[in-house]
Amino acid sequence: MPVNHFVRASALLVAALALSPVAARAQTTPFVFDRAILQDEKEVALKAPEGVACDDAGNVVIADSGNGRLLLYRFAGGSLSAATELKPAGVVYPRRLQLDSKGNILVLDPKARKIFRVDPKGAVLGAIELKAGATALQAFPVAFKVDSADNVHVVDAVGARVVTFDPAGSVKRQLDLPKGTTAITDVHVDGSGNLYVVDGSQAAVWSADKTATAFKPFTPSMRDKMNFPGYMTGSKGRFFLVDQNGHGIVVLGADGAFQGRQLAIGWGDGYLYYPAQLCINAAGSAFIADRSNNRVQIFDTNR
Repeated sequence: MPVNHFVRASALLVAALALSPVAARAQTTPFVFDRAILQDEKEVALKAPEGVACDDAGNVVIADSGNGRLLLYRFAGGSLSAATELKPAGVVYPRRLQLDSKGNILVLDPKARKIFRVDPKGAVLGAIELKAGATALQAFPVAFKVDSADNVHVVDAVGARVVTFDPAGSVKRQLDLPKGTTAITDVHVDGSGNLYVVDGSQAAVWSADKTATAFKPFTPSMRDKMNFPGYMTGSKGRFFLVDQNGHGIVVLGADGAFQGRQLAIGWGDGYLYYPAQLCINAAGSAFIADRSNNRVQIFDTNR
């Protein structure tokens, strides 16, 4: 191994080991490795995939970010279908994904500064674009979520706000990001319509209910338990945060209480290296975009 690679790997391992006592105590919601998706059927390898989305109907879509494409799969009964490659017009760098109630794919492309709505055949149905002010640099989408009513909640990093769009694309709500935060990495919405935003630098979560005019702390800073959370989702009464720089998954209870860590840094099966996005379906199958390992891993959370 070249010296510079060895130094980098050693530094990452030290950072991960600092959190290992927490990981060792984690007993809830185990992530048991099932398989990894490394390439499509044409043997085109995944390149730095940053996004993955799934639904309870068995649809799974991967943002093969480095290759500028989407890969659509079916995963049901433990069987994974062959991939359908999609290259929607105008999508250059697909980063984060969501599926709406109709099976359409919403794709955040930070280079285009848009969220594209794409049908399962790859046709672009439209796009959500934050309205900028005097210059184009006054609005920049960095994360989004779709709720059960197909409203789209978007984090605008430059405007320091969360903007909610209805299914027709009209703005329903705007909520300023918490004061003093500088690295809001994600937004999440639960079944009751409560909003949550993730503060990556402070390793904390903020929340706002449907009628709130401001976010309030949902958790304290958890820097002793995670390094830099970059993504948040929910499943069966728990919250799951992708600890991007800590190379693992942090589990929180419905009240925001820490319940443990899963997974760790590594390059073999079941290990992570700068993970990006996570989705969990009703069957308990979890899909993780393992970005710097150039793969998407599938885990069983029911065992």
